[in-house]
Amino acid sequence: MTAPVPATAASTVGLRTLPVDADDGFPQSFLLGMAERTYRFELYVDVPEHLLNQEADRRTTIDVVGSATSPAQGMLVGVAVRQSPDGTPVPLLRRRFLPGLVHTAAELVLVVDEVRIAVGNLNGAGAFGSVLRARVGVR
Repeated sequence: MTAPVPATAASTVGLRTLPVDADDGFPQSFLLGMAERTYRFELYVDVPEHLLNQEADRRTTIDVVGSATSPAQGMLVGVAVRQSPDGTPVPLLRRRFLPGLVHTAAELVLVVDEVRIAVGNLNGAGAFGSVLRARVGVR
């Protein structure tokens, strides 16, 4: 695994969209077949407990990106595991995902294009305004 680098059109050409439905909430886990292999992807949001105020508007967003002037309130974490032919899981990646960066792990390339996480989608499903667009490919 190498350090993430800024995404460019050339570095992300041919990547396919991850089948993420942000309305299903987080954490999320699914299998995806690519290049005659099966991968398990997990996505979860790690936030401090005080941000999980039960009385907060469920459409309130949690900043998982941050900026130079405002630190992130939490983080989006991605996990990729290859299923070996004998069924043994082979961990490839577990790291914080930030939009606009290309993450490589073994034969995989992943990029998050857009992320917005609503409080209501933390451990819950519903249309609260969460968005997660991400792509993956085999290099």
